[in-house]
Amino acid sequence: MDMRNKNRFASKMMFVCGMDEKMFSKYFKAFGDPSRLRIIWLLSSKEMTVNDIVKAVGLSQPTVSRHLAILREAEIVTDRRDGQRVYYGLNKEAVGDCCSGFCNCLEIPGQARKKQKKRKK
Repeated sequence: MDMRNKNRFASKMMFVCGMDEKMFSKYFKAFGDPSRLRIIWLLSSKEMTVNDIVKAVGLSQPTVSRHLAILREAEIVTDRRDGQRVYYGLNKEAVGDCCSGFCNCLEIPGQARKKQKKRKK
């Protein structure tokens, strides 16, 4: 793909999806690892510290921290400091925006219609 076509594709994606391709890349990198998916699933129900996540998934602390950094970079995970502890939680709005934005790009009817109905209200 030459540079002009790449720029056209990126601007069309931005117009249709409301999100740039770099952000989609971050989302899919975050969703593209089974360990990160397990962390996302754990955080979908409650906030947890790194140590809580380490115990639940059976990975080392540095590995969990690396996964959390990728999830934070994609804005899928939020962090909140309470004294010396840091609690991580799922940014459900960002996950929803990613999923509906991607469906809009692919013009998948169900998700695109749901988002349009919300906008009309």
